[in-house]
Amino acid sequence: MKGTLHRLKLLFIIFSFVSMTACSVPFANGVNGKDIIKIANAGKNIKNITKEGINEELITETKNILKDIQYGGKAQR
Repeated sequence: MKGTLHRLKLLFIIFSFVSMTACSVPFANGVNGKDIIKIANAGKNIKNITKEGINEELITETKNILKDIQYGGKAQR
C-alpha cells in the first residue's frame, strides 16, 4: 500500500509539473529559477494531499467535463 501511495504522489507531481508548463516541452530552454521553485513547492505540498481530497477532486473534474460535453462546451466552471 505504501508503494502505491508513493507512486500516486509521484504521478501527481509529474502531472502538476506538466500542467504548469502549459503544454510546452519541459526544460526545452533549460531550467530556470521559477522551475526550481515550482518543483520545491510541489514537493512540500505533496504531504498535504489526502485520499479523500483526491477522490473529491476527481469527482468534481469529471462532473465538469461531462457538463462541458453535455452543453457543448458552454458550461461555466
